[in-house]
Amino acid sequence: MDVFAEYLVEKKPDVRDTALKICVITAAVSLSVIILLTAFLLLYLPFAIIIAGVVWLAAYILRGINVEYEYILTNKELDIDKIIGKRRRKRLISLDLLTAEEFESYSEGFYEGADGDLNRRTDVTVSAHDYTFRNLWYLVARHAVYGRVFLLFSPDGEFIVTLNGALPPKVRNPKIAKAENSFRKIE
Repeated sequence: MDVFAEYLVEKKPDVRDTALKICVITAAVSLSVIILLTAFLLLYLPFAIIIAGVVWLAAYILRGINVEYEYILTNKELDIDKIIGKRRRKRLISLDLLTAEEFESYSEGFYEGADGDLNRRTDVTVSAHDYTFRNLWYLVARHAVYGRVFLLFSPDGEFIVTLNGALPPKVRNPKIAKAENSFRKIE
C-alpha cells in the first residue's frame, strides 16, 4: 500500500517582513509622486506608464514576501518545498526516511548541546516552519549530499502520525503510535 500525505504551512509575517513591506510601499509612493509631478510639469504622458510599472513592481515584491512550506510524504520519501508568493516553488530538501535517526517534538534548547551549538551534531539545518514556534518537530536523517540533516518543521497531527508510520521501527516515536487510532485512516 502506498503512503501519501501533504501539509502546507504558511510563515507568519515577522518584524522584518513588516518593515520590508513598509519600505516598498513608501518607495513606490514616493517614486510615483516624483514621476507624477515631473509629468505634470513637462506635460509628458508616458510617465503614466512608468508609474504603472512602479506600482506593478511594488505589488510583485509585496506578494513575494509571503512564504509557505509544503511537506510531501510519498512512501518513504519526505520532500520539503518552499513556496514564495504563491507563484514560485523551490525544493529545499528530499529525505529518504529509511536514513532517519531521530524524530521527536522540539522545544528550544532541547536538541542543542550544552554550549547551544546545533551544528555539532548535524551538518545542515533546514528550517521549514511557520515561525510561531508552536507545535515544532525535528527529524534528523542522512542525506547523500548534505550529510546529517536537522529538519525543523511544524506539521499537523495527522501528518505526524502518517510520517511516524513511514519511519523505520527503531526511529518511530511510541507516543505517536498510541495517538494513531484517533485519526481516521483513508484506505
